[in-house]
Amino acid sequence: MARIQLSFSSAVWAVLAKDAVCESRTRYATGALIMFALTALSSVSMAIAGASLPPELAAALLWVVLFFCAMAGLARVFVQEQEAGTLMGLRLYATGHAVFWGKLLYNLALLLGLACLVVPLFTIFIAVEVGAWLPFIIVLVLGCTGIATVSTLTAAMVMYAQGKHAIFTVITFPVLLPQFLSAISATSKILSDGVPEFSELVFMAGYDAAVVAAGVLLFDYIWQD
Repeated sequence: MARIQLSFSSAVWAVLAKDAVCESRTRYATGALIMFALTALSSVSMAIAGASLPPELAAALLWVVLFFCAMAGLARVFVQEQEAGTLMGLRLYATGHAVFWGKLLYNLALLLGLACLVVPLFTIFIAVEVGAWLPFIIVLVLGCTGIATVSTLTAAMVMYAQGKHAIFTVITFPVLLPQFLSAISATSKILSDGVPEFSELVFMAGYDAAVVAAGVLLFDYIWQD
């Protein structure tokens, strides 16, 4: 069958819009992410019974919730294509790079939207205060970008595997561990009424740039039949 490829920008927008429309109809990923976040935060809130958590523990809890919420929903970007049999259509109308960017932007938008829900609930349920909101938002964006990028790549790698959801988490976590630890360290400083070190923010930004570059270089090989 002949390829009818769209321009790069049109293909990226088409992939992003298609996933957004599909999600608006099924709400599978959104529902999974929100339910996991609400369950985790409410369970911890009841377990600590109003006690205050140390900043280090509170920061770790926030990123654990965001990470496992991502694991519950972000794999769907390629799993749903494989289950619905629409992979061939994507290959006909878009290059691998366009598919990668479209899926990445969709995952990032989904995860940032989740963070906008989780952070206010986190401050209420866990009774923590964020002193410096600008550094906190920067850390959130950098951390979510890393999670979304790595999740997009690993979701493409495991879409044909048996037990793909378990394998997805097992593969994603070790790759994300450096960014994960940096995000926890920076967040704990903010929750302690401080600011993260500049080197931590540079590392997180560099990590994001590295995994995006790896995605651009490797995705065509992952995307091949």
